[in-house]
Amino acid sequence: MPGHLFLVHGRAESLVHDAVVIPTNQRFEVEDTWRPLIEPGEAALRPQNWPGEGYGRAGDGRPVWFVSVEGLATEELVGRTLAAVRAMSQADLGPSPNRVKPLLAVPVLGIEGGGHNDDRGAVVRRLLEALLEEVGQLEVDLAVVTPQRSVYAAAQHVRGRPRADGFPDELVEEAQRLGRLARAGELALFFGAGVSVPAGLPGWREMLHQLAAQAGVRPDDLDGLSPLDQAQFLQKRLPGLGEHVARAAQSRRRPSLAHALLAGLRCREAVTTNYDRLYETAVAATDRGAPRILPWESVVGAPAWVLKLHGDVSQPESVTLTRRDVVRYDAHTRPAGALLQALLLTRHLLVVGASLEDDNVVRLLREVEVFREEAALTGPMATVLDIDDDTARRELWRDQLAWWTMPGDDLPTRARALEIFLDTVAWYAADTSTWLLDPRFARLLQAPARRAAEHARELRAEVQDLGAEWAPLRRAFGDAGAGEGREE
Repeated sequence: MPGHLFLVHGRAESLVHDAVVIPTNQRFEVEDTWRPLIEPGEAALRPQNWPGEGYGRAGDGRPVWFVSVEGLATEELVGRTLAAVRAMSQADLGPSPNRVKPLLAVPVLGIEGGGHNDDRGAVVRRLLEALLEEVGQLEVDLAVVTPQRSVYAAAQHVRGRPRADGFPDELVEEAQRLGRLARAGELALFFGAGVSVPAGLPGWREMLHQLAAQAGVRPDDLDGLSPLDQAQFLQKRLPGLGEHVARAAQSRRRPSLAHALLAGLRCREAVTTNYDRLYETAVAATDRGAPRILPWESVVGAPAWVLKLHGDVSQPESVTLTRRDVVRYDAHTRPAGALLQALLLTRHLLVVGASLEDDNVVRLLREVEVFREEAALTGPMATVLDIDDDTARRELWRDQLAWWTMPGDDLPTRARALEIFLDTVAWYAADTSTWLLDPRFARLLQAPARRAAEHARELRAEVQDLGAEWAPLRRAFGDAGAGEGREE
């Protein structure tokens, strides 16, 4: 199973990884933006014999590799990055729980403090070409991360469609369809605990076992009760159960790779049964900023929002967990359910990491099903990405949901296939025009396109001071990377 190269619109500190590359210089000066990855104990991080070959593992043995990027030509920069990646892959790193391969996070080096700000296109092209060639020979996965939308788009352009070995043609076609829906603003997200488990958070049953331990109860003693009744029982033993759940949901701060890939789809609307803020963190690591949280914040004018169906870590009293909570759910949160139903009717819903066992969610889906039947609406109302190989539930929802089970012989392999599938969706969803008119990426263009970009920048200068009726054209130039509207 060859390694895979993922592209992530975000930051390394906002992604669960098994090892990471951090840029520095010969004097081992690290920019403040990288501090979240190396605190605490910075004094012990200097690699032995630094600068040596210009890269090295942290002196205290943690899985951080530093690369000196100052004053290097493009080929030297890429060669040094490749050497660090090879060293990381040979370091016998274990993968995070529920992952088949270790994940190495690699920023696009040299385009900020490394002297290649004005030649970003050359760095992106050579780095992506080299990593693509290398990853097929490694027993690790790579995640190239960048918070800058234009660099992310340029990297998507250079890499092309991700390899999806073992994927049937119809699954790749589904990724294309979903990606195009996302790019058109017609895709909404629904995700559950399955997205947060790879980030280190407990699943539903594991959380109940942890709560039972806190209450001094053996988990085996609760086996005769349903999960909802287990929670109801534990609430009698643990006053303020919601606060205990909120603390557990706050125990992990870095989003999973699935969170980051979903954030890269740039969907405006998302709904979740999760209490944690990991998806929000992943979105905030892109250029859009943090999404608004419903029902506690207004979403008017917001570029993105998330509806928390079962509560949020910042509002422990809102946590829906027990049988009593579920019974009272409709009376107290009917508008939230109505909003999910509105998305089922006005968007295509992508369901990821959700088992569809929640009684209230199932009821909302069935109500929409009945409404669609009476209105003679046809076709699936949502797409489910399944890693559990739940054949019975797939048959149960066959006429209402497009149900895709990820390829693989076991759960970890199917979970990795889900990540590769989302990476493919993100490629189709990416707006790869954001760098076209930015002269820093000129080396990505062939001669005819380069001349066209120059003419476009000249036209942009001519219309800059014209009246308001020219504003849409000026915005279009800015969206494509020209002038004052370009990303800095």
